[in-house]
Amino acid sequence: MKKRGISVALSFILLVALVFTGCGGAQQQEPTNTPSVSPSTSASPSEEPALSGEIVVSTLAGDPFQSSWRTLFDKFEENTGVKVILDAVPWENLREKQALELASGTGSYDVVYVHPFWFGEFTDNGYLMPITDYCDQATIDKFIPGLLDLYNRDGKVYGLPDWIATQILGYRTDLFEEAGLEAPKTWDDILNAAEKLANGDQMYGITFAGRKGGALAGIFCTTLLSNGSWLMDENGNPTMDTKEAIETTEFLAKLSKYAPPGYQNFHWDENAAVANSNKAAMIMLMTTNAAWLDDPGRSQTVGLWDFVAINNKTGGGMVDSYCWSVTKSTKNKDAAAELVKFMADTESQIFLTEKCGTSGATKAYYENQELIKTHPELGAMNQAFANSKPNPAWNTWASEQEVLETNLQMVFDGKMSASEAMAQVQAKMLENKK
Repeated sequence: MKKRGISVALSFILLVALVFTGCGGAQQQEPTNTPSVSPSTSASPSEEPALSGEIVVSTLAGDPFQSSWRTLFDKFEENTGVKVILDAVPWENLREKQALELASGTGSYDVVYVHPFWFGEFTDNGYLMPITDYCDQATIDKFIPGLLDLYNRDGKVYGLPDWIATQILGYRTDLFEEAGLEAPKTWDDILNAAEKLANGDQMYGITFAGRKGGALAGIFCTTLLSNGSWLMDENGNPTMDTKEAIETTEFLAKLSKYAPPGYQNFHWDENAAVANSNKAAMIMLMTTNAAWLDDPGRSQTVGLWDFVAINNKTGGGMVDSYCWSVTKSTKNKDAAAELVKFMADTESQIFLTEKCGTSGATKAYYENQELIKTHPELGAMNQAFANSKPNPAWNTWASEQEVLETNLQMVFDGKMSASEAMAQVQAKMLENKK
């Protein structure tokens, strides 16, 4: 197991905290249209590439992301003449599809949208191109350094991030006010509210994404952080059989009793759909989903939500992110590189915030005070970043996550004790560490 995540986590927490608390510069105007693009944004005129041809981009499927990316791709096409073909597949199949295509070495993908879960695998196999092959220092300096470090292997960065996200708690302000409840500040507050506000199949106390494949692990990791612990200690030793990990499992098991039927099949889309249909008093969700709750086109509960960090001993949040990467096998490097820089740039990130609720990864993004005021989930993110860790990106995490999520579901179903479940995860992590 790689230990580099520890130092990365610390640097990221400090840097993001500084960005949130210290950015008080001039406000930027929020874009009303899609951002413009110029191939010269990262190269001198003499180095400006002549763009042509087409590129194929691999991303996850599903709106609002897919349609918003398509809008940006269309703008890129309009400004550069490069045709962008979007190959979008469901999240749970994205890694497998990308791995198969990249292993072939045929150059079928020019740009890939990579998650930390499989980023290490792709760099170890030589599938991705270092950003220094196509970014100058001025472009690199736009980004929060700690976030770039998530995509660093052996001193080289292999992708540009265009969002950050974490899991937070949304609660119905109208229902809480009617019941005389304050915003949840502890696990006990969450459990008490879930019990008090649950009303059969008319209103579930809470909804959360309980599906295997990353969503459930994310909920667990953020909740574990809020209990003052993490997957491993500062020396890289697994800590999954600790009192804190067992308590976290038991808490989620109690909370699951107030969740809708079928929640173990919910990913983030299905999870938000329950809240949008006026069926949940609270929701554990990704910050990227918060905008869905305030979208009149999909929600019956517009304007009725506020957000806080999941909190017990401390606020906590597992930082999730993606990166746009140019593939090593691309046959159109210049065009692929310009698209990556365009998608990760501040203007594109602000556009995606308005359309998708994603959060930016550049320093300038957090100078837009008006944007922060209109997106209350950013305040909850700030609380969560007081005690955050990056999404696990070590190469053995996929197998460890499988054991974790399988065991969590078994605990929720009453088929395994929390202590036994965590002992098995601990054993798997120790086995992989050898």
